[in-house]
Amino acid sequence: MSTGGIVVKINEKYLASLKPTPREQFHRDDAIKGFGVKVNPTGRISFIAEGRVRKGKTRRITLGQYPALSLKDAKELATTNLSFMQKGIDPVIKERKEKARENALSKTLNDVFSDYCSQKDLMPKTLYDYKNTFSLTLSEFADSSIRDISRQDIFDLFIKIRRERGDSTAAKFKRIGSAIFKFAMADEIDGERLIRENPFNVIAEKGMRIKAKKRVTFLTDAEVSTLITFYMNYDNALVPPKHGVTGQGINYVILLMTTGLRKSEALSLKWENVDWTSKTFTAFDTKNKSNHIVPMSGTTEWILREQKKYAKDSAFVFPSERTGTHMTEPKSQLDRIRKVTSLNFTFHDLRRTFATHAEALGQSHELIRKALNHKSGGGITSQYIITQVETLRPVFQAVAEGYREYYDPDWKSNLMNEGD
Repeated sequence: MSTGGIVVKINEKYLASLKPTPREQFHRDDAIKGFGVKVNPTGRISFIAEGRVRKGKTRRITLGQYPALSLKDAKELATTNLSFMQKGIDPVIKERKEKARENALSKTLNDVFSDYCSQKDLMPKTLYDYKNTFSLTLSEFADSSIRDISRQDIFDLFIKIRRERGDSTAAKFKRIGSAIFKFAMADEIDGERLIRENPFNVIAEKGMRIKAKKRVTFLTDAEVSTLITFYMNYDNALVPPKHGVTGQGINYVILLMTTGLRKSEALSLKWENVDWTSKTFTAFDTKNKSNHIVPMSGTTEWILREQKKYAKDSAFVFPSERTGTHMTEPKSQLDRIRKVTSLNFTFHDLRRTFATHAEALGQSHELIRKALNHKSGGGITSQYIITQVETLRPVFQAVAEGYREYYDPDWKSNLMNEGD
């Protein structure tokens, strides 16, 4: 202990005799070097341990207050901490590290999920799906330590979700949950893994496999004809008719079918990216994170010019009056269109419809792939091949011309009078 203070035999009798003093006073034990008590002017007695961390600075640690901390326990604590100091270990830093380690190892499932979402480069739609699935299927364990979630917990929850919500939700639960726990397995604290195994493995180990039902549908010729007929007979008044389909909603759907754009590409499209002179527009591909230049067919140009009536002064082709940016979820319009036309299709079905009709009209798979802006799997050589936009124009024009086969003659005539 530092110089100064009274050296005495600290026992219960001595502690009982201590009285308040005008100034803080230290009393050092004559038996355990570095152990002592501190008495403040209010009479409060605190046990302390003081020593040098090897040849470093002096470290004084308050062990606790008397009598809440007994003399016996205080001496044991002092002996332990002084022993650490003699070995060159700072007890304060050691305690901080241990608390940090304890906190890190006691991460909740929600903590890990938050880390996963912030560290993974997820697309906005993927992030939304993950958060929605987590809330729907894993929320009951959100505040549980991830180390305490057992294989049996996961298996029981899987059975419950499959029974109550069906295979589709159960498959999402398994896929997303497994990814979260796999992420946690890579988390190490002082060489110790946060968790040692992925409890979701139990689902496959028990033979509980789910065969995902992939949707591979597209609109048939008759269905395309129905949808286009509805579009061309749509009342272009700015006030939506009773069925609730807006001009913007049907323009959006027909644009997807005539260009094969992804839903997000069309939603984020801006007027500044539409080049009326070159008859192209540039969409940002959120999946491949690249710009996608699309040549406009006559049909596409006509759709965009019609949409300008609804977009007015907005920077976005498909604006949202509520947010001031672009539409975020046009599903309500899709539902209304499906109801009024009696067709059952998804936004992605429109993309498949574009590709299917392009192939039927004799377009090559390679050009269709590029028109859809699919990533190339052709290795290094493909990285040096840049497809000119005009090479792709025939694909879009062929699909537009193919759709015209379903048109009423009057509608075809109107469509050909572009810009009127």
